Amino acid sequence: MGRHYRRRSHASQIISDSAFIGSRLPWWGALLFGLVTFVLFYFIVPSWLEAKIASGEGSVIYPAIEALFKRIMHLFEWLGIVCGLIGLFFCVRNFLVIVVVKQKWPRLCSQLVCLA
Repeated sequence: MGRHYRRRSHASQIISDSAFIGSRLPWWGALLFGLVTFVLFYFIVPSWLEAKIASGEGSVIYPAIEALFKRIMHLFEWLGIVCGLIGLFFCVRNFLVIVVVKQKWPRLCSQLVCLA
């Protein structure tokens, strides 16, 4: 029996990569990363696609291209919201883990740093 390889969608790969990156950044880096990915996927990419739709307005296949690009624009807006929420989640989590724990238990943190 051979292995069945299931290819993941590009959207789920972007989300898992964003979670991986956000979990390894400091709290301010996760916030900045979430903000940048939100602006990129929610505003910039859909407006670029809208410009592409407008450039082919006189074409015979314009209605089909418009329907396809509208679906893709909705997907990118959804990705922007998800990546922004991932950045916000890891911002709060990393702030609580790094800043609050270091202030409350500095001796434990110094021992953990010595172990690492």
